[in-house]
Amino acid sequence: MSLERISNKVALQSIDQWMKVSKQKTHISPVVKELTDDIRDERNLVSWSRVNFMQLIPFRTETPRLLHIVRAGCLFLPILLTWLALSQVIGPFALYLQNVQASANFLWFWQQNPDNSFSDLYVLSHVALTDAAVLAFLLVLAMRISWWETTREEKMETVYADMLSTLERYFAPHRSN
Repeated sequence: MSLERISNKVALQSIDQWMKVSKQKTHISPVVKELTDDIRDERNLVSWSRVNFMQLIPFRTETPRLLHIVRAGCLFLPILLTWLALSQVIGPFALYLQNVQASANFLWFWQQNPDNSFSDLYVLSHVALTDAAVLAFLLVLAMRISWWETTREEKMETVYADMLSTLERYFAPHRSN
């Protein structure tokens, strides 16, 4: 846009767009409400022209809280699953060593599950596959969170800069030298 006079409608739209993008629409501060009312009614424009809009309308970002919580909750799931499986296999392995073969290999026992000594759910290959699936999920989730945050941040920065620029241009003619 050129330096032509900005209408109050355009100024209000820029504030409204920022409030929508930054998810502050329902939590608008009393000062910002007063600013928008004054722009709409074209009053107190000289007073508002001296305001630092970056302080009045701060840049706020939204974080994907739920995704962060899910990621944090799943982070130790592979360790938990592995140790749960180990706790189910160690006892039967000790009995196997005493009663069947004193020189048995633990990893072989864990994978082969001779005589169905423990639930097939805890067989080494199942546990490893489950751990790998959880880790793959965490990898995709981490990439999704990063993509979401980056995209959202770029959009918010653009809308915020546009709002500040529009307000500066709207109030510039009302500044007294």
